Amino acid sequence: MLEISNRSALYVSPKEPYKKWAKLCNQESEEELDLRLKENHVYLIDIITDDDLKDILLPYYGKIFEFELQSWNYLEKEWPQNRSINDFLDWFDVKLSFWVFDLENEEIEREED
Repeated sequence: MLEISNRSALYVSPKEPYKKWAKLCNQESEEELDLRLKENHVYLIDIITDDDLKDILLPYYGKIFEFELQSWNYLEKEWPQNRSINDFLDWFDVKLSFWVFDLENEEIEREED
């Protein structure tokens, strides 16, 4: 097991406002929609020592919010206009992990933006 010493992780899961918005953009079956809305995403961030979640999220929440919205709808004009940190926290539950471990032997592969 390899400790990834320069990263922490944010575990992001959708709350009701996001689910409600996603359903408006849905073009899939109800079953597929429910499965997708149970998905959670993990975002690796620089290692942090701060314990105030809002302060930790400030540099990252905008990118995460956009990624989560884009995963349902590429049309930015149909995204919610208000996307402040408080809106983000209303739409998503976020848990923080200070420790990240890699249990695999192969190197992590990256895709460039």
